[in-house]
Amino acid sequence: MPNLTIRDIAKMAGVSTTAVSFVLNDRPGVSDATRAHVRAIIERTGFTPNVHTRRLNLGKSQTVHVVMRKHENRLFDQFAQEALQGIFKASHALGYSITFTFADRDAPCEQLIAMVHGKNCDGLILYQVSDSALIARLRQEQVPFVCVDAHLPQDGSLPLVEVDNYGAARQATEYLCQCGHREIGFIGMQMPNLYYLNTFGGYIDALKSFGLEYNPAWMLSVPYDATLTSRDFEPLLREKRLPTAFFCAGDAFAIPAMRAVKERGLKIPDDVSFMSLDDLLVSRYLDPPLSTMTFDKERLGAWAMELLYKMLQNEPCDRVNLLPTRVAPRATVRDLTKTR
Repeated sequence: MPNLTIRDIAKMAGVSTTAVSFVLNDRPGVSDATRAHVRAIIERTGFTPNVHTRRLNLGKSQTVHVVMRKHENRLFDQFAQEALQGIFKASHALGYSITFTFADRDAPCEQLIAMVHGKNCDGLILYQVSDSALIARLRQEQVPFVCVDAHLPQDGSLPLVEVDNYGAARQATEYLCQCGHREIGFIGMQMPNLYYLNTFGGYIDALKSFGLEYNPAWMLSVPYDATLTSRDFEPLLREKRLPTAFFCAGDAFAIPAMRAVKERGLKIPDDVSFMSLDDLLVSRYLDPPLSTMTFDKERLGAWAMELLYKMLQNEPCDRVNLLPTRVAPRATVRDLTKTR
């Protein structure tokens, strides 16, 4: 059977093109029965995938372009590297190449549109890029794209892959409450920002579920991209009485806050506990190691590539995808229930 495509094999097998690609690249994600069924059809038809031929026949480049936002705070690079690894692995499994652009605040809009229309790439992955003008222009030009970790509205209007930051913040705060803490401060991002609304909202709702209220004196909002130092936390530490614990809406906030508390002569977690989210690699090697919310950062990137692939294949897909998190208990949360 000459000139067969992955789409043809998918139709014969009654599965998606994504499933066929997973089988061809020996990637997990399909059942053993489906894998055997697809392989039997491939063997029977003599189908051999040829990326170069597919490019010519379909008018596709088999390339995805990733636009990444630059950060002043180098801690965010650790997060990005793991997500990128996920994009790389998934793109390889799906038969795609990856190219990159690093953007400061504004991504090169017309250049990106020209790349897609000129067949230099088939679609875009926008990593932590939330430029509303760029996104509106891409939609106007019908450019396939997926936004990753961009803190955009989750109303279904945009294809998104995000960490469930509201759920993470709520679970982290509930964990502090379950450990007996009733006075819990908040350290996070300045408004207005959807990330702030999600993390602060999760924190507030967790307090409410335990019948608690937040104290504005124990709250500190700092710039998202700032390279924070212990001095940034001096206004908070001037309070005569600190809470027994802080929820930090990111390890990049928790690390300098912990340093500031130590410089004041307080002990962690005996005097003040810290619970965070992100699980950056460095957080595991702090003194003491930081208790935080963890999640599969590679999966975040892989999910974005898989979503874009489905869009390019005109397959049905969920436009809003939230990655779940879980508690990584380490050594910065004191369990007050065991000391009563």
